[in-house]
Amino acid sequence: MRKIYLTVALVFIVSVLLFIVTFIYLDKHNHAVLYYDISMNGYHVGTVKIDKFTTEEKLLYKSVLAMPFGELVTGNKVRIDLDRKYNLESYQKELYANGALSELYAENREKSVSFLSKDMTGFAYISDIPIRKGTFVFEEDSPVTYLPILENYDFRRGRSQGFNSLIFLPDNRMPPMKRFVTLTSVKNEYLKIKHRKIKTENLLLKIKGLPPGNIWVAKSDKSLMMIDIPSTGLRITRSFEYKETEPRERAVTSEKYVSKEITFSGKNRQLSGTFTCPAPGDTPQGGQAYPAVLLIWGAGPQDRDYQGLFRSISDHLSNNGYCVLRFDKRGIGASSGKAAPITPEDEYADIAAALGFLKTQKNVNPARIAVIAHSEGAGAAIKLAADNADIRSVILMAPLVKTSPRDDEALLRDRAAKEKWGDEYLRSVINAMREARDIADKTKRDWAYIMGKRCYLKSLRTEFTDLNDKIKLISAPILILHGKNDTEVPVEYAARLDKALSEHGKMKHSVTYYSYLGHFFGKLMNDGVHKKYYDADKDVLANIRDWLDINNVEPVKIETVKQVEPASETP
Repeated sequence: MRKIYLTVALVFIVSVLLFIVTFIYLDKHNHAVLYYDISMNGYHVGTVKIDKFTTEEKLLYKSVLAMPFGELVTGNKVRIDLDRKYNLESYQKELYANGALSELYAENREKSVSFLSKDMTGFAYISDIPIRKGTFVFEEDSPVTYLPILENYDFRRGRSQGFNSLIFLPDNRMPPMKRFVTLTSVKNEYLKIKHRKIKTENLLLKIKGLPPGNIWVAKSDKSLMMIDIPSTGLRITRSFEYKETEPRERAVTSEKYVSKEITFSGKNRQLSGTFTCPAPGDTPQGGQAYPAVLLIWGAGPQDRDYQGLFRSISDHLSNNGYCVLRFDKRGIGASSGKAAPITPEDEYADIAAALGFLKTQKNVNPARIAVIAHSEGAGAAIKLAADNADIRSVILMAPLVKTSPRDDEALLRDRAAKEKWGDEYLRSVINAMREARDIADKTKRDWAYIMGKRCYLKSLRTEFTDLNDKIKLISAPILILHGKNDTEVPVEYAARLDKALSEHGKMKHSVTYYSYLGHFFGKLMNDGVHKKYYDADKDVLANIRDWLDINNVEPVKIETVKQVEPASETP
């Protein structure tokens, strides 16, 4: 009897062990985890973790990107759902920037895709983009989108093989572009990763309209080992472990000025920023009241440093006798509130509150205040100068000033011509813009559910403000700066604004073009230690300072001239 009990116990133990081993095997088979390091121009900037799940009905790919060194976006999450035949069911992406969330969604509904992009206050939506069966999602800088395509590449046949794909552009407000992704097996070679020497197959990546790249896949299990895009300096490498790093805070200080963190009341919100001011007695006259500048950012989840540009301007001007105020947008950085429901009117109210706060500072000469605005912030600067006659001067950098309700579509057409989109994709982008406006016009509430997601509508209902009327009211001199290498705001917009100012008789305005500069007027700095930032060009900074010194002056006080009676003659 004892032998029977021992046999039963042994069978039970073996069964449990087999169950555990089988469970572990199936779990590994149905769930794979991959880690990758991301570098730009040789510096580590982020880490990606990818999970792949396999069930009887579908394939699920998830990735989590941590990119703390990014100048704006510092992380994202991606999810791709496919059926077992690799047909797209859905795609979604969440991007994180300065505490704000932007989202992308794409759903396949009977061979057509509906697309939704939510970006702070606005959204873009388009339905029924026709696609072929077996269409993949692809993003050049997202390794998780490479996996399904590589799993469908026939390595036995090799050579050149193509895949229908939806390409998502870096500008996440744009709907996907249909493109043919081609992979071509080039050669076998050994790749050294960390301390491992791995035999790989090298594939050439080609997409019409985009620079080529290279992919390396392990010969043993066809897993993705490395991606290299030489044109952008991007390299994504298998790491076999999670690498977590944090950028160090970049200290910008000077003995010639003091910097302090401030808060002030905006429209029902507490806003936070940085106020820099020359050290007492640093002016040639030794006085305590200094000329001042308010900095106004463009669109997006921007904080006070504005990707480095505003920090550069503040440092330079405060080193040269100016107080400067820069602040975080509502719901961004240290400012309270939520970024999603904010409207242009809310932003303008916050900017006006910042001007009011600046005027109350004891170190500031309220008769010598200037405004410097960038990109979309130029419109707010024009309105602010029109509403406040005591603003002494205005500088508009890469101004995106809309003088017509049709300017949004005109901007898209300009961009399409430069980037060679093609007529079909341009129509798709314009239709997405029109569909969003149509939804806003037909909905009475301030929000609507689209593809199951809550979208805010108030900013789309904002009535167009004809800035020509505001320009007529400005008495302050205006300086326009524009880089001819700007890929976001066409240089024609500066020329158009220059013409509008001339037509309104604004004789005190000028335009300076920089043939070698882009949208942020400087070089993107990436040292692998600090968060990436734009370092403003020295000539631009000097031009700003010199122009303010000449134009940001106190109005001349006209005193009453007393009539002097002529002296009477002595008899």
